[in-house]
Amino acid sequence: MKNKTLFTFLLLCIGLSTFAQQGYLRGKIVDETTGEALFGATVVKQGTTVGAVADFDGNYNLSLPGGTHTIVFQSVGFQNIVIEDVAIEDGESTVLEIVMKEDVQQLGEVVVTAQVVRDNEVGVMLVQKKSINTLNGISSATFRKIGDSDLSGAMKRVTGVSVQGDKYVYVRGLGDRYTKTSINGMIIPGLDPDRNDVQIDIFPTGILENVLVYKTFTPDLTGSFTGGLIDIQTKSFPEEKSSSISFSLGFNPDMHFNSDYLSYKGSSTDFIGFDNGQRELPVTSSLEIPQDNQTTNLFDPTLAGTRNTSPMNTSFSFSHRNQIVGKKFTWGYNALFTYRNRINYFEGFERRRYERDGTGEEVELVRDYTAKGDLSTNESLWSGLVSLAAKTQKSTIGTNFLHIQNGVSSALDRTRSNTSLNNPTFLYNDILTYVQRQMTNSILFGKHQLNNRLKLSWTNSLIFSKQYEPDYRETAINEDEGQLGFRNGGLINRFWRNLSEVNESFRVDIEFVLNKKNKLKFGGTYTYRDRDFDVYNYSYGNLLTSNVDSTDPNDLLPENAISPERPTGLFIQNATDPSNAYDGKQNLTAGYLMNEMSISDKLKSIYGVRLETVNMFYTGVVEQDDGSQIFVENQKTLSEANLLPSLSLIYNVNDDMNLRASFNKTLARPSFKEKSEAFIADPITGIFFIGNIDTKQAEILNYDLRWEYFFTPGEMASLSFFYKDFTNHIAIVAFEVAPNQVTPRNVGSALAYGTEIEFIKRLGFINDRLDNLTIGGNYSYTISKVDRTTVTVSETGENEFQSEVNFRGTEQGVDRYRNLSLQAPFSINTFLNYEIPNLDLSANLSYNVQGETLTYISAARVPEVFTKPFHSLNFKVSKNINEKSMVSLGVSNVLNDANKLVYKSDNQEQLFSRQSPGRLFTLKYTYSF
Repeated sequence: MKNKTLFTFLLLCIGLSTFAQQGYLRGKIVDETTGEALFGATVVKQGTTVGAVADFDGNYNLSLPGGTHTIVFQSVGFQNIVIEDVAIEDGESTVLEIVMKEDVQQLGEVVVTAQVVRDNEVGVMLVQKKSINTLNGISSATFRKIGDSDLSGAMKRVTGVSVQGDKYVYVRGLGDRYTKTSINGMIIPGLDPDRNDVQIDIFPTGILENVLVYKTFTPDLTGSFTGGLIDIQTKSFPEEKSSSISFSLGFNPDMHFNSDYLSYKGSSTDFIGFDNGQRELPVTSSLEIPQDNQTTNLFDPTLAGTRNTSPMNTSFSFSHRNQIVGKKFTWGYNALFTYRNRINYFEGFERRRYERDGTGEEVELVRDYTAKGDLSTNESLWSGLVSLAAKTQKSTIGTNFLHIQNGVSSALDRTRSNTSLNNPTFLYNDILTYVQRQMTNSILFGKHQLNNRLKLSWTNSLIFSKQYEPDYRETAINEDEGQLGFRNGGLINRFWRNLSEVNESFRVDIEFVLNKKNKLKFGGTYTYRDRDFDVYNYSYGNLLTSNVDSTDPNDLLPENAISPERPTGLFIQNATDPSNAYDGKQNLTAGYLMNEMSISDKLKSIYGVRLETVNMFYTGVVEQDDGSQIFVENQKTLSEANLLPSLSLIYNVNDDMNLRASFNKTLARPSFKEKSEAFIADPITGIFFIGNIDTKQAEILNYDLRWEYFFTPGEMASLSFFYKDFTNHIAIVAFEVAPNQVTPRNVGSALAYGTEIEFIKRLGFINDRLDNLTIGGNYSYTISKVDRTTVTVSETGENEFQSEVNFRGTEQGVDRYRNLSLQAPFSINTFLNYEIPNLDLSANLSYNVQGETLTYISAARVPEVFTKPFHSLNFKVSKNINEKSMVSLGVSNVLNDANKLVYKSDNQEQLFSRQSPGRLFTLKYTYSF
């Protein structure tokens, strides 16, 4: 009996060992003409019956024993592809992406080697070539080559794209409300109450598969983008099992190991991106608070940062992914975690304000104040992505769960000199802030091939997002004639600000192949958004009677707090203005119908229409015509129904060359903040935003023309032209009597037009030794015009042009037209990539710059502010130590350039702000297993 049991056990082990001695051949098969998946294509080991069939996504999975094989790819009406020397390793996956060409002339089969197929990194480029939209993209392979750690850096490589403040994307010079961001096709909201767009620096590249930038609208996309739609894509079914762990250290000589670094004691959980309650409001926000010592001492007495030594930047990431083939289902899963901690120290950070003086013969720029000092930030960001999907031959159902947590602590220590333009004084100004941003996104999706002609896909996305700013603290101690106090411009202010939003969307799309030349697509979307914004302001009383003996605000409390022995001491008081808070709701329903029709073998048309209806509701305080304020609940502020037509033509000059032309209409809606009466301050710049509940939505007519040539796999060139005509363009305009206050206004007439050039080319055509050297780049040039007579800048209805004429006293020298704000006149992106395969070594050099850009608009005595070009040159070299280990060294901002904004008026130029990021050296190690 024992021998029988042992024999059975040995047979079982041999069977399991035999099963284990299998490898996998995986990949995707697509139609070379359309770029679409080839459902039902077969994959067979030559001379055997061992094979697999591609599912409706074109994905295949073939189990093979270890060794070298010849594989045949077949599909009815297509040339067979025979791939020789396919190496399979036991327990490992080999990936081959296959592009099949129609066999219209019955040319038989194409025989290539596996190495040729494996070297063709053309996935994103194939999507670009065959898409019905004009788009550009960047793949995870490019992320790894260039070394971008987050999406902000990666997006700078995309044609026609610029990034403002390392956070916000502008496509063809259009950003904010004109650019949208989606995850796997579902729109996500921004986290900043002061912006309409998404802060892309919160997305680490480790969680991304591809990023596509759609530049033209088709009815199956959201109608509320004009510049671009950025779609962040993750992958449900990895081709192979892989795990990796990586660590990196970043050193900036100007910022790290610097003993002058500023910080303050926050919460014990700051290092993982959230406040544990240390900074929460210690009193009930809705109640009046007593003016006593006990209440005042509930508030943290720390009002300024302290000097200490700054550490280096650090990051860590882990990923594990796999595809498991079962009897009934194929399972795919991903688990990724990334963490980073960044330290910034800007010594001598400078901010100035100038106004224009028109009392003399010429308009002069006159300084209002100069603020200069040191700014430190400590940012912690982590993200986790978990996905699980199951598929059969005809269906896929899956879910993605993504959480991003970001916390930024900052401390500013500066002096501020006010000139005689306003109240002349000298101030010691300290600011402490903490910003906590988080987003949780749960997506459930399904794709079903109902029959050979009908495909159904659906997605539900639920997003919880939040931006929390607890206990912002600003102190200003003035010094006049050697005496310290709070008399002239002195203050101690604190505020708590919280924005939270729930966003749920459901989308369904149906594709029906009418015949070989027509494919009908229709569907709809419903989106519900609910945003709450609260702000609570507190200030200190008895400032004028307080004795100030030090310029350090940390010496003020609790020593100078009110008490029975010190009745004139400092006390906390509620200074909250209810009109600054609001709740907003939005319901959006959309439906579309479109047809993709082949007019001839070379000409394709895509036409259709999208209907979007939207209702926005506002709860908060509204100011009446007589100046009084009333509270309204769920007041309807926007109700629109819009038909958005679209027509695109694609002409295939040959297999590798396309001509594209398109016309469409899109929208740009005001944000919740803009359709409110809120009054919101920017703590660093001192600029105040005032909502305008009468803001209307903008409508845009878009015209595009593009030539593109994909001359070899991985190489291409393109030339594009675009024209955009705006009605009711929404601009952020300064008040002519209040230079530091801005509000949204509708512009009656605006347009933007320009061109884009892109190329990627290996230099082997010059010399065989240069075949591993690739050069690429893109250039965009944009002209924009705003009719200043249609821009209102005062409550009396005076327009921007007339305001300038009145200020100067003449129309001479006053231009009627100006550029769109934040519209870069040009952008240049270039790169060089060199690979030495026998050494497993690669190097990349990339350069990015944008032209001088109008940032803040002028009005009478308020001068225009421009962002100066920032020349970003970055270098990275990577080396594979062995099959499992890789090390890389990167240098950012090689030229050591600075971020600089300037005031400009006539031929004069003065500094607005200057910030020097310095050079950053990053060393990274990755271990794969």
